[in-house]
Amino acid sequence: MRNYAPAHQSALNAAPDAGIAPAWFLWIAARDRDTGTTVHVGLWSGDEPITVTVAPPGGAGEARTYQGEVGLRVDPITSGIGLEDRPVTVMLSQIADQAQFLVRTLDARHAYCELHLALRNGGALVAPPQLEFVGIIDEAPITTPAVGGEGAITLSIRDELMTQLTAVNPARSSDAHQRRRQAGDEFSRYSGVIGSRELEWYRK
Repeated sequence: MRNYAPAHQSALNAAPDAGIAPAWFLWIAARDRDTGTTVHVGLWSGDEPITVTVAPPGGAGEARTYQGEVGLRVDPITSGIGLEDRPVTVMLSQIADQAQFLVRTLDARHAYCELHLALRNGGALVAPPQLEFVGIIDEAPITTPAVGGEGAITLSIRDELMTQLTAVNPARSSDAHQRRRQAGDEFSRYSGVIGSRELEWYRK
């Protein structure tokens, strides 16, 4: 069960009668392709730049600036028990300057992400944004639309632990690989030919 700020929880409880106006905040730590340094990009679902105080996982609140007018939309987040992989889909406008900067100027592959959710009442936030999801960008395809169509940048954000658990290890159990790991290791010395040998157990 999530522990939200009291004002945020009250707005959620009143949603069936009063309605709910969510505001999503996306914080990304991407890599500069030229220098390799980390560049932080903040985007939100509003129309104007905004500076708000948010709390990162396990940390104290910090002031962050988020850029608006990027067409930020977040698919419903599914929570559950177990090791099922539940990626979160975040969509951005492909023509927004900040979205272009994120995926074309910076290297967003495996970039660290935080998703916060705030609720609005009359345009004002009822409480600071609450942390909803932490992960890394696994995919970021750019959809180029046909004439009259609508394109988008779709970010697939996955839990980092699940990304590691489902990753395919490309390493082979070859003699060369074993020796790269440990010089002088001959465990796989004959692994390349043993499969073609016919062993007669009764002969020495």
